[in-house]
Amino acid sequence: MTIIYDIIFLIFALLYFPYLILNRKWHCGFWMRFGIFSQELKDSLREDKRKCIWIHAVSVGEVLTVLELVERIKKNCEDHKIIFSTVTKTGNDLAKEKLGKDVEVIYAPLDFSLIVKKYISQIKPKLYISAETELWPNLYTALDNSGVPIVQVNGRISDKALRGYKRMLLLTKNVLSCVKVFCMQSEMDCSRIISLGAGKDKVHMVGNLKFDGFDDVLEVAPSLCGYGKEDRLFVAGSTHPKEEELIVDVYKNLLGEFKDLRLVIVPRHIERSDEVFRVIENNGLKAVLFSNNADMGKEKDKVLVVDKIGYLRKFYGLSKIVFVGKSFAVGGGQNMIEPAGYGKPTIIGPRAENFKDAVRILLSEKALIQVNDKEEMFAVMQELLRDDQKLFEIGLRAKKAVKKSQGATDRTFKFIKDILK
Repeated sequence: MTIIYDIIFLIFALLYFPYLILNRKWHCGFWMRFGIFSQELKDSLREDKRKCIWIHAVSVGEVLTVLELVERIKKNCEDHKIIFSTVTKTGNDLAKEKLGKDVEVIYAPLDFSLIVKKYISQIKPKLYISAETELWPNLYTALDNSGVPIVQVNGRISDKALRGYKRMLLLTKNVLSCVKVFCMQSEMDCSRIISLGAGKDKVHMVGNLKFDGFDDVLEVAPSLCGYGKEDRLFVAGSTHPKEEELIVDVYKNLLGEFKDLRLVIVPRHIERSDEVFRVIENNGLKAVLFSNNADMGKEKDKVLVVDKIGYLRKFYGLSKIVFVGKSFAVGGGQNMIEPAGYGKPTIIGPRAENFKDAVRILLSEKALIQVNDKEEMFAVMQELLRDDQKLFEIGLRAKKAVKKSQGATDRTFKFIKDILK
C-alpha cells in the first residue's frame, strides 16, 4: 500500500511543481518539507532533551483555532517541548508570531514515506496532535509504526471530505486505525468518522475549539486605521473571488443613506489584495491598501483593503457590522464564530456547509444572520444600520451564544493529559 501511495504521490508532485513555480507559491520552507533541516534546527532538536509533542495546523485558520490549546499544553506540560508544523507560509509566519520563541515552528513534511520517516527520526515525537481532519497516510502509518500516539483535535468531516474519503475507503480505514483519539466538533462529525472506519471507542464529541479563546473585551483603538468614533465600519472578512464585487455593490447602495459607513475588506488570501483593489476601483470607488496607509484619516472615504496577516481580529473589534466570506461565490464558509464571539452582528451567505454545527448553534440563538443574495443582504443591513438597538441586541446574543458553547479546550486537553501520563 505504501509503495502504491508513494508512486501516486510522486506523479502528483511532478504535475503540481510547475503550478508552484508559475504562481510564485514556492518558498524556502519547501526545502524543509523535503526533510532538509537547517543545522540550527538540527542542533536545537538535539540539544533540547525534553520529550516532544508535535502539533500540526495546516494554515492560518487552524493555527488560530489551536492557540488556546497550545497555551494549555505549554502551561501544564513544562517537561515537554513543542514542535509546531504548518503547510502554508502564511500559517507558518502567524504561528511564529503568536507562539513565541519557546515553540519551534517548522513546515510539515511532504507525505512521502522516506521523508516522513526522516522527520520522525529527527523530531522523535512522543505525541502527535493534528487540527481538524487532515489524514496523511504515510505520516500516520510511520507514526503508528514508531509507537507515537496520534490525537485528532477539533475534528470535522465536511460533505466534500466525506465523499472523497468514501472513494478511498480502504486507505481511509487503514489511516484512521492509526489514530488513538478523535476529538470531534459535533455528533454528526462523530457519526461520519465512525462510518469511515474509526473505532467507536476512540471517537468523542468535545465541541468546537473555535468557540474558545476570546478575551472578554477586544481593545482596539480606531486610530489603527485612522477612523474616528463617528465612523461605522462594515468589515468584510475572509472574502473570496466574486464576493468583493457583491460587497462593493451592497456598500455603494448603502452609502446614499449612511454617509458614515466605511468599508474594510480583508481577503482570505492577502496575495489577492491587488486584485481586490482593482475590483473596487473598477466598480467606481476609491481604494487604499493598509500597507500603504500613511494617513488613513485623510483617506477614510476610500475602501480599505487589508493586505497584512494578523489584522482580521482587530478589524472585527472595530466593526459595527460584519460579513464573513466564502459563503457566496465559493461556498464552505469561514469562521463566523470569531466576530460573533466579540459581540458583532454577523452576516453570512447561503453556503457555509463547513460550519454546519456552528451555524446551527448561532442561528438557534438568533445570533447570526444568513442571507441568500445581495438584495437580501442590502435589506438586512439597511434595517440594522437604521436601528442601533437592534445591532446591539444581535451582538449581545452572539457573544452569549459563543460563551455558552465554550469548553472544548478543557475537554480536549483532558484526553491529551491522559495519554501523556
